[in-house]
Amino acid sequence: MTMMDLVNEFIDLYKSSPETVPKNTDGIVVLMGPARRVDISRINLGLNILRTLSNPVPIIFSGVTEEREEILSLMERLGSPKSLTHFQDCGKTGVANTKTQFETLIADPLTKDLRRLAIVTSVWHIPRVKRTAAKFLPPETRFVVAGNPDGSNDCDSFVLVMGEIRKIIEYSARGDISAKPR
Repeated sequence: MTMMDLVNEFIDLYKSSPETVPKNTDGIVVLMGPARRVDISRINLGLNILRTLSNPVPIIFSGVTEEREEILSLMERLGSPKSLTHFQDCGKTGVANTKTQFETLIADPLTKDLRRLAIVTSVWHIPRVKRTAAKFLPPETRFVVAGNPDGSNDCDSFVLVMGEIRKIIEYSARGDISAKPR
């Protein structure tokens, strides 16, 4: 995997249509970002996916300890079914990251047996999330990763993408994520 391979992966991602979430999805996982900003567009995308599914499924908000109350309150205001809404605490800011989100996902009794997941993140985060999921989720778990546009301008997006490319190369070299998505 070269830097150019990753640049081309991001270009293809931005040019393609979003993945379709299968109707038989049995769980939605919304990967929340740092506590300094709750990303309401990720929450809305997760809720929109929930509304398209044939059956009610759990919607899991995976984030840092500090945002738990804010997320649960926001979910209630946005009309998320209380019986389906779950917050997964992945640790405090500075400790929690994408890797700990997946470690928590596979350890939590509520989510460890889910085998058809829709994972929500920001569009620029999709390639790293796919690799992290490939590393941590059991091989029989099928998943799609849906990304919302984050509202960044082109310059911000370029900086974000280059940062993600650097992280993918670094994290895959040390074995924290898979070198290839599945």
